[in-house]
Amino acid sequence: MGKNLPFATEISVRDFITAAGSHEGVHGVVSVAAVAGALGTSLLLRVAALPQTRSDSRHDQTTVIDAVAALTNIQQQLIDTIETETAVKVFAARNMPRRSEAQRTERQVAIQLALRAAAEVPLEVMRLCARGLTLAEIVAARCPRRAAADVQLGVGLLYAACCGARTNLEAKLTSLTDAAYLTSVVDEITRLSGEVETAARAAESFVQVPPA
Repeated sequence: MGKNLPFATEISVRDFITAAGSHEGVHGVVSVAAVAGALGTSLLLRVAALPQTRSDSRHDQTTVIDAVAALTNIQQQLIDTIETETAVKVFAARNMPRRSEAQRTERQVAIQLALRAAAEVPLEVMRLCARGLTLAEIVAARCPRRAAADVQLGVGLLYAACCGARTNLEAKLTSLTDAAYLTSVVDEITRLSGEVETAARAAESFVQVPPA
């Protein structure tokens, strides 16, 4: 990703790591997960940019080119999630006036809307990482053997990012009251987790070094 992570504030990698370690910092689990996922896609893009595929067939080269375009798009979307400030909206909703019954009702509605928006961010990170791991399988199946370490680390970063986002999301769901929304999110978490497990194992199977 270069010297600087392209956040709205353009902070350096060193500053981001320091900020993520502070309990007062704005970059928490979801931001770290998004960065991990984006770094994972960087490694896959690095591998996909190699001049030769495993078979060096025209079909494989075309398939990898398509994967590069999709991975680049996923990486940008992961970076964009780092800039999503949902905590501010939740804080503002909780500080709305509540003197009258009408104000309390309005406040509660605003809180639920803000919490739902906050839950959508880690859910989107999970979706992006799942798609990234599906593309990782495509890259891994066609990459030269010398790129195995890059692919394995890229897969590991995307998998860890998805797990971190899932943990954060599940914690957020405990504050939501919309039963239909909760059911849909829980179902999607289950589906995405299954997809991630399957895609990660498949990608790793192409680059695992056989036992001596």
